[in-house]
Amino acid sequence: MKTKRILTFLFFLCSFVAGYASVNDSLKISLITCSPGTQVYELFGHTGLRVRDDARDIDVVFHYGVFSFDTPNFIYRFTKGETDYSIGLADYKDFVYSYIMRDSEVSELPLNLTAEESERIFQALIVNNMPNNRIYRYNFLYDNCATRPRNIITENLSGKIRYKEPDGTVTFREMIHDCTRNYPWLTFGIDLALGEPLDRPISYEEQMFLPRVLKEAFENAQVQRGDSLSTFSDDLILLIEADDSESLDDGHTQVATPLCIFTLFLLIVVLISAVEIVKRRHYRIVDTIIFSIYGLTGCVLFFLMFISIHPATYPNYSGFWVNPFLLLLPVIVWVKSMKKIVCYYHFINFAVLLCLLAGWHWLPQQMNIAFLPLVLVSAVRSVTYIWVERRMDIKNKK
Repeated sequence: MKTKRILTFLFFLCSFVAGYASVNDSLKISLITCSPGTQVYELFGHTGLRVRDDARDIDVVFHYGVFSFDTPNFIYRFTKGETDYSIGLADYKDFVYSYIMRDSEVSELPLNLTAEESERIFQALIVNNMPNNRIYRYNFLYDNCATRPRNIITENLSGKIRYKEPDGTVTFREMIHDCTRNYPWLTFGIDLALGEPLDRPISYEEQMFLPRVLKEAFENAQVQRGDSLSTFSDDLILLIEADDSESLDDGHTQVATPLCIFTLFLLIVVLISAVEIVKRRHYRIVDTIIFSIYGLTGCVLFFLMFISIHPATYPNYSGFWVNPFLLLLPVIVWVKSMKKIVCYYHFINFAVLLCLLAGWHWLPQQMNIAFLPLVLVSAVRSVTYIWVERRMDIKNKK
């Protein structure tokens, strides 16, 4: 029944764009902001534009960033940065109910728009929702569910919005970390995949890629139309009040953070390496496993840097400790005639890692603290191989 109603509404909207010319004073536009959920794609919140017109019995929400995991090659296209998302249209009550079910806070910010501005925004949303326009190339930082509604509004104003900008500077990474603070493995993955561009200071408008920032910006903004300066919004309306307690991951995941797991991994590798030094022998299978994992991870990292079209993947200084060149070692370490080459390889690897560690705090890219034990694992394995080879050479000369 709801689907039929929406389809009927869409037909009406298309007719409206073509033939409706008068201004409707009963048309109201509001910014709807939904607090984060627990799924990865819900952690940053969501934004919609409520269009209400009692005279025409219209009460719907337009919202951007609709996608389906069932889309062909979704993971590959998402990794490459070629994910196509679409605008969504929902009955207002259905939209709010969906967020009641996930226990999210939902607020409404009525916008102080002129009748002409409301009409232009409404028509722009209708045009966006037409079959030939509704699909767009999604960009997490610059073209997402918050930036699209903002742009639709600002492009159809008769005046200019004056934001009350906060003091200080912030980076994309700091803002993302704030959203993922209870999900350390997700934070680790984001820090590994996204590089130095995530760490530059960003403007206030760039900060509006997060729905909560957009809401705060509109709530405190003024709009200037000619010589007149007025508030841009009415008082915020809390539609759904959620639990104030922070959403936490389960206890096991919180204890088994990347830093804890990788520090334990480092201790195990140090122990194995100490045994190798004492026994003056190589456990080649250890290097094969470790450097295969590092090399394969490096392949993904280099794919993101050099092939994907994501905006914040290049340059990425993590490429110094995980890169495809590390896949050479698991092969040549088993070839006896290439012992010297393996030794040179480890020497170069250790030198690169030493430089990386020496400049850790001065890099233009903020490195996740959990990277440190992983870098040390690679360095320890290289030092161990060189040390054992040297001891064996001394023994053989005797």
